[in-house]
Amino acid sequence: MSSATPDPGTAGSPNTPDPTTPLGGPQVEEASPSAGGVIGDPTVADTSVPAVRRDTLGEGDNILQVRDLRKEFPITKGLLFKRQVDAVRAVDGVSFDVRRGETFGLVGESGCGKSTTARMICRLLDPTSGQIDFDGTDIAGLSRKQLVPFRRDVQMVFQDPYSSLNPRQTIGSIIGAPLDIHGLAKGDGERKRKVQELMDLVGLNPEHYNRLPHEFSGGQRQRIGIARAIALSPKLLIADEPVSALDVSIQAQILNLLRRLQRDLGLSLLFIAHDLSVVRYMCDRMAVMYAGEIVELATSEELYANPSHPYTRALLDAVPTPDPDARARRLAERGTAAV
Repeated sequence: MSSATPDPGTAGSPNTPDPTTPLGGPQVEEASPSAGGVIGDPTVADTSVPAVRRDTLGEGDNILQVRDLRKEFPITKGLLFKRQVDAVRAVDGVSFDVRRGETFGLVGESGCGKSTTARMICRLLDPTSGQIDFDGTDIAGLSRKQLVPFRRDVQMVFQDPYSSLNPRQTIGSIIGAPLDIHGLAKGDGERKRKVQELMDLVGLNPEHYNRLPHEFSGGQRQRIGIARAIALSPKLLIADEPVSALDVSIQAQILNLLRRLQRDLGLSLLFIAHDLSVVRYMCDRMAVMYAGEIVELATSEELYANPSHPYTRALLDAVPTPDPDARARRLAERGTAAV
């Protein structure tokens, strides 16, 4: 029986999120050559990645525009002759933009429609109504054949790093599948070379090309999913809660990896999470979803400093902090009474 290969991160390393960070955010330390840190290494904190300047992101420079997007799942009755009696409105009139080069966060509680929205943008689900304009083309009504070029430009990293990988395929087959589907590798030799380059890019050992998913740790499996997602050099990467299933000691490594890939590959990133501290660390702008609707949209700093919607304030107040007086101070600053 093979044992899982440990992930490079360990508790107590510079990548380990510090529980004393405000709002529980991941604590990172600046890596320097004198400290033994390797610039660009995803196993160390990458503080050299500059945040996207908001003043360089013009209103007309959107790579993705979502307008009045809706998704209803029908409720039917009957065994032989089924008829629709009602519908569950999972997403109800969502509208937002993602600008080129920025990280846009979509945050909310479980069941609010975040993942359904992401799957509609990827066209893994067909929207009931609404517009999804990607790079000047409305892809909401495109056929499966018409979506083939679109698949190269938009890729997704899924929440569970194990269930999104085929347990019967080797890592080389999993990462190389997009190259085969789109004909980007000529022969087995070129395919293996490209896959091993991708593995090295995300911090995996290229020599593990023939291993199976169960031989890797959770953090390494998520790196495999990220390598598969960037294999086609997409313009937009959708990360659906990519660190929620990982240990706290590994989360900062994956977040730093995503930031580095965004910088090096020029990606736009739609980052979905329910952890507000992670979203604040990663995102330039963020939208708060509740019951299938966006209730607030602002820059990350503005939203944390002055949340306007009661649900947003409730989410921020629910974040645990090690300081027993921190919540009371936040409530006092907003002029509300502690419950």
